[in-house]
Amino acid sequence: MVVPDGFAADRHVNLADLPGGRYAIAAFTGTAHEIGEAWDRLYRTWLPGSGYQPDDRPCLELYRGDPMVAGRPGAFRCDLCVPIRPL
Repeated sequence: MVVPDGFAADRHVNLADLPGGRYAIAAFTGTAHEIGEAWDRLYRTWLPGSGYQPDDRPCLELYRGDPMVAGRPGAFRCDLCVPIRPL
């Protein structure tokens, strides 16, 4: 998210500059208990045959709008983002 100049962080919001670049993105829907396995699958299943390797930038979880999933208590949706570069 881009914030305007002068935007002040507080105890609820942190600011960080993230370098741009290419990311592999996988949609996730599930619970906090299940998200670790989703990250593992992305690294174990997709990455080895992709022609890419992880880059030295932070991984991200992107939550857009209301992340909650109707009818599934504790479930949410987000995008898992892995920074990548060609092999």
